[in-house]
Amino acid sequence: MMSQLDKNKKYTLEEFLDYVKEEERAELYEGTPVFMAPASYEHEGVIINLGSEFNQVLKNSSCQVYGSNLQVIFPFKDENKGKDDVTVMPDISIVCDKSKLRNKRCYGAPDLVVEVLSPSTARNDRLLKLNYYEKAGVREYLIVDHQNRIIEKYVLKEGFYQSEDVYSIENETFTSTIFPDATFAIDDIFGFLD
Repeated sequence: MMSQLDKNKKYTLEEFLDYVKEEERAELYEGTPVFMAPASYEHEGVIINLGSEFNQVLKNSSCQVYGSNLQVIFPFKDENKGKDDVTVMPDISIVCDKSKLRNKRCYGAPDLVVEVLSPSTARNDRLLKLNYYEKAGVREYLIVDHQNRIIEKYVLKEGFYQSEDVYSIENETFTSTIFPDATFAIDDIFGFLD
């Protein structure tokens, strides 16, 4: 079924949510709809492995790990732009404040977000989304490059992201800053790619 969204038109958050179908994978970048292609098996494998690691550590906490179908809404208001709300579907979202979860969505910043790069999303993940997540107050943002087997960690400090570490096969053990018990071998995430 074809969407009624026109990628060349600007939409308010309400219009976007009215138009987008539940089964569609689309995000809204300051009024502009962005449609997402299906992911590769490598991309999905990395998401499952990372999500499993975080889920193990957080299973007895108030935090919940969500996959790539959770719509996250950042209500950015800017009089100069008008249609500036942002809706994203991160590959992984960890939400500790359950009051943000309502109407099938997350309203406001998850505590941690993971984006796994793919050729069609890499630019948005590194530039636009990094800016959105920083502005919204996502405390930790991981950018995962499965082709080079790298995890980049950005941590929010005084309202701005600082690149805190880059993990690779050489720097073998990942540790989350905001969830210090989340420690795992990089090979546990990327090993299936061998």
